[in-house]
Amino acid sequence: MVTKKKMVLSVFMAFFLLAGLGGGAALGKEVKLIMADYLPPSYDDYFPANQIFVDYVNKHGRGIVQIEFFHSGKLLQAKELMPGLLQGTADIIVDTDSYVMGTAPILGILELPFLYKDEFDFSKKTRIGTPLFNLINQELAKQNLIILSSCASTPEQIWSVNKPIKRVEDLKGLRIRTAGRVEAEVIKALGAASTTLPSAEVYEALKRGTIDASLHYLGTVPGRSLQEVYKFVTLGYFGSYGRQPYMRLDRWNALSQEIKDLLIAAGKAMEDEGFKTLVKVHNEKYWPLVRKAGIQIIKPAPEEAKRFKESCLPVWDWWKKQVPADVAAKAIELATK
Repeated sequence: MVTKKKMVLSVFMAFFLLAGLGGGAALGKEVKLIMADYLPPSYDDYFPANQIFVDYVNKHGRGIVQIEFFHSGKLLQAKELMPGLLQGTADIIVDTDSYVMGTAPILGILELPFLYKDEFDFSKKTRIGTPLFNLINQELAKQNLIILSSCASTPEQIWSVNKPIKRVEDLKGLRIRTAGRVEAEVIKALGAASTTLPSAEVYEALKRGTIDASLHYLGTVPGRSLQEVYKFVTLGYFGSYGRQPYMRLDRWNALSQEIKDLLIAAGKAMEDEGFKTLVKVHNEKYWPLVRKAGIQIIKPAPEEAKRFKESCLPVWDWWKKQVPADVAAKAIELATK
């Protein structure tokens, strides 16, 4: 005969086991999440966004969830981040979407040349809860992925060493570093040759003459000390990218709602404060550094700027073929309206 005491004990143990299967937070078991990024703190425009995310979770999630953060490639290098996430080495990775677009073509909507008006338009249309953000996650779900936020950057420019680039024709014959598939298509459309390299390898490639120029946003310059080698920068919306915290969707779904809410709140803080920090650092520190280094800033004449844009527009058509037609049409509509 089962005593009342044994029955109570059995019910308690069953509850304990069920709670453990649901993430453990109900009984005060703190969940630890491993987060990895290749970016070093020298990127003092973008790196603070990572720290904002981590600090928010660790402050508000005491006793519920904590993040252990490995940056600067200490756990996973740039090329290892997505494989490491899928294999479970990290629970969260923060990656630049240009590196992930080969795995998830929908991310190309964040990178297309001359798509957004400027970085403020880009940020406004791609944040948590926007229709475009939701569409991106709808597509990522098919690959067992989810982004928790999207922190926008300023546009990508063409940075060169040996010659100023004022016209489309000036790019002919140049070898230009890119970081992803969309960027490679942009350079191809402009008549140059593309070489894919992570940002950590750009300095040596430029010094050795392996490449003549590179396509990237402003923060890569001081982040990798490239002001020491560049001589020119050509302005134009040659592309853009954001940085996002990624999780496997099944790992996300296994978390308690309390933890999910904390991560979403951290993502919003990352978008808001992180983007403000980036813009401020670019305006007050990075552009002055570029000018002090003697890099010539080239703003193409209006007719040449129009030709750069027209030369890049076929990249839109290329990207549309990488995703379902209805998804591509909807994404373009949301990005341009």
